[in-house]
Amino acid sequence: MSTPNPDQVPENWGAIAADYEQSFEALSTQFAAHALELLRLSRGDRVIDVAAGTGAFSLLAARAGADVLATDFAPGMVTRLRARIAERRLSNITAEVMNGEALGVPDASFDASVSVLGLIFFPDIAKGLDELRRVLRPGGRAAVVCWSDPAKLELMTGVMRAIRTVAPGFEPPPTAPVWARLAGAPALREQMQRAGFHRVEITESTRTLRVESPETFWTNFTRSAPPLAYLFAQLGPEQTAAAGRAYLDALRAQTSDGVPAVRVEACIGIGHV
Repeated sequence: MSTPNPDQVPENWGAIAADYEQSFEALSTQFAAHALELLRLSRGDRVIDVAAGTGAFSLLAARAGADVLATDFAPGMVTRLRARIAERRLSNITAEVMNGEALGVPDASFDASVSVLGLIFFPDIAKGLDELRRVLRPGGRAAVVCWSDPAKLELMTGVMRAIRTVAPGFEPPPTAPVWARLAGAPALREQMQRAGFHRVEITESTRTLRVESPETFWTNFTRSAPPLAYLFAQLGPEQTAAAGRAYLDALRAQTSDGVPAVRVEACIGIGHV
């Protein structure tokens, strides 16, 4: 059995739940809202959110009137999401620990299944897609969000440029990131069709992350995903801080008001059964 990538270990995600929420939710919520719009849910529809994280999509769908089951393989993420559900006093959403490759729910029990930037980390993406389809009732639909072209993901390519600027001798991980296995419209369409989805429609979605509190953002960002935590631990605190200054300065230079901002492109696939 191969050693799992740090992105595929539940405890690693649970440990950084708060940092993930603080750094990425402003962005992931934008893609979640676009996916929700494309799904065209009706009030009372049953929806399962797979690899829900801290609940960007689940909370939006519940507020829109759907009956939501949020699932994640990381108990720490589910604990945080349950706290947020309680804070908002939402009665139409529950959160459970589940493996997205083997969901503990019956066949054909949901009107919609969703994974927003979560399925892309699964050890077996095909199994995850099969599960998204299995749980759907006839006429149901699934939404899957992945990143677009990895080479143009400024959120990460800009970080690597900043690291090379302040630490030219530092060697980043030699392998491609796990999430890059499913990226871009052609790959998303092909894999959803292979899983048995029909009438697959891919929508390109471009959103902007404005960094209103740069220092807080960078501190949280460096701990907001298992590979990032490892990367910056190897870089060390002084060079990590210097890379943050270089990264944020580059983002500021691209805006008219001096607030760091980064445009991020994703793909949203809608498939039917």
